[in-house]
Amino acid sequence: MFKLVVGILSLAVIVLAAILFVQKDPGFVLVKYGDFSVETSLAFGIIAVAIAALLIHFIFRVLMSIWNLPGAVKRQSKSRRYDKSRRSLNQGLIDLAEGRFDQAESNLVKLVEYSESPLVHYLAAARAAQLQGKHDERDSYLKAAHEARPEAGMAIGVTQAELQLAHQQLEQSLATLTHLRGIAPRHNHVLRLLARVYFELEDWQSLVELLPDIRKKKLLKESILKNMEGKSYRGFLAAAKGNQQALEKAWAKIPKASQTDADLILYYIKLSNRASSNSSSVEQLIIKSLDQKWDNRLVEAYGLFKAIDPNQQLRRTEKWLGDYAKNEYLLLALGRICIRARLWGKAQSYLEASIGVNAMAASCLVLAKLLGDQLQENDKASQYYKKGLQLCLSEEAEISDSSMTSG
Repeated sequence: MFKLVVGILSLAVIVLAAILFVQKDPGFVLVKYGDFSVETSLAFGIIAVAIAALLIHFIFRVLMSIWNLPGAVKRQSKSRRYDKSRRSLNQGLIDLAEGRFDQAESNLVKLVEYSESPLVHYLAAARAAQLQGKHDERDSYLKAAHEARPEAGMAIGVTQAELQLAHQQLEQSLATLTHLRGIAPRHNHVLRLLARVYFELEDWQSLVELLPDIRKKKLLKESILKNMEGKSYRGFLAAAKGNQQALEKAWAKIPKASQTDADLILYYIKLSNRASSNSSSVEQLIIKSLDQKWDNRLVEAYGLFKAIDPNQQLRRTEKWLGDYAKNEYLLLALGRICIRARLWGKAQSYLEASIGVNAMAASCLVLAKLLGDQLQENDKASQYYKKGLQLCLSEEAEISDSSMTSG
């Protein structure tokens, strides 16, 4: 429309210019072809030429429009299909988010061949199929996604691993993730998923090797990571139980930062005790840990640890009295070590001191056994046995009450 108006205005300008041009001298134009001739004024000739040029232009435009009509119709039809495909994708994603998985799958694969982003269609359809338990269809959509966008292999593989993991297809998920890690060894999400798969499979050795990278990159929440580390390191150590040499090798593979964890150290000591080991490395680990950070459970474990030389163990333990002279667990540990060193009187003094600070069932029972077996003070032994049993019952009642409260 705009071009038509411009054409008319241009013709009007030409007519006015022709009139002004021939106002003094009209002149003439003669057109002769064979026996045919036409003569007219110059002004009319200019106007006629202008009109003829304008008509030729419009005729040419009409002919070109007719020539391009099939292509235009095809493009318009294709554009409508693209719009429909886009609307189907949007509706499919809405259905998926709202839990209408069957409708979501149908909408997501509708007109996918006309979509500008078929990858999104197929990956979302795979999730919809997974949530319906249609695992063959899920795999078909993933295959179609790879055929549509082979360059997006990483995105497709990660989606496949996530879906397999969600369906507890752990071995298949592990195979997928192992392949992806070979392609992109430092891909954060692949490492995160691998940690989950190893944890579910209880592949503690592989998980122990992976966890330092997980912690370094902060790929998991601290609470989740701490739980994963605790269980994996325990499982890794448990695989070596019964063999102190294998146990020590396993401990050496655990990161130094985790070797200071009191719970893990206690578990390691427990496994060492099962291996009937009085390894000096275990003793040095306990001493080093207590020197760095005091823990009552560790000092109690050290009191139970049967060192090769109990007198040397006693001298080492008494050095802590300077800072923890009123610690009932240290005094109990010293009493037990004195019993192994056959220092009955000293053992009695430490055990009575421990009870004086805070009477515990363990202290009373150890003292009762010492009094009855070694010092022949049966009456006092009976009193401490009775007190120890009462404390045991009291402690059990407190544990039961706290369990009921937390439950």
